[in-house]
Amino acid sequence: MDDLDISGSDTDRADADAADDGDPEDIPVHKIVLEPVRGILSAAGFYAYGTLDDRGRWTIAADDEVGHVDVRVGTDGFSVEVWGTSPGLYADEENDFRRRALERLVRMTLPAVNRGMLAPHQMALWDDVEAGVQVRISSELPFTRMQDIGVFARERLAELEETLAFVESQVTS
Repeated sequence: MDDLDISGSDTDRADADAADDGDPEDIPVHKIVLEPVRGILSAAGFYAYGTLDDRGRWTIAADDEVGHVDVRVGTDGFSVEVWGTSPGLYADEENDFRRRALERLVRMTLPAVNRGMLAPHQMALWDDVEAGVQVRISSELPFTRMQDIGVFARERLAELEETLAFVESQVTS
C-alpha cells in the first residue's frame, strides 16, 4: 500500500465535498460499481450494506466494533471514509453544568487539534448524539485496487483507533 497517497489539503477536501453531492442519475451506475465492494468487505468480516448517505450518494457502509467504513465512488477511485466515536466522554460527571462546560471546552479545542495535530486526511469533531469525540479519516483508493479494499479498511480502522485515543488525550489533558 506504499503507493497510495492519502494526503490532501483542507481546501482540496472542501472542494471535493462541494462537488460530491449526490446526483440521482449517478445512483444506478454507482450501485453497479460498488456492489463488488460490498462483497469484498463482507468477505473481510464486515457487516456491509448499500445505502444512501446524508447527501444522497450511494454508499457501501460497513460496521465493525472499532468503527464504521463508508465507500463511495470518488473522483479518481473509491472514496473510503472510516469513522468512529468515543461515546460519553464525560458521562461519569454527575454535575450537569460541569459536564456541559467540559463538553463545550472540547468543542472549542477540537479546531486547534485539527489544525495543528492531525494529518490533512484526518478530522476530529464533537458528536452531540454520542456526547463524545468523533474522528473521520478520508482516503482515496484507485479503482484498480478494489480487491484491496477490505485490508485497506482494516488498516484505516487501526489508524482510527490510534487517532481517536490521541485526540481524546489532547482534549482531556
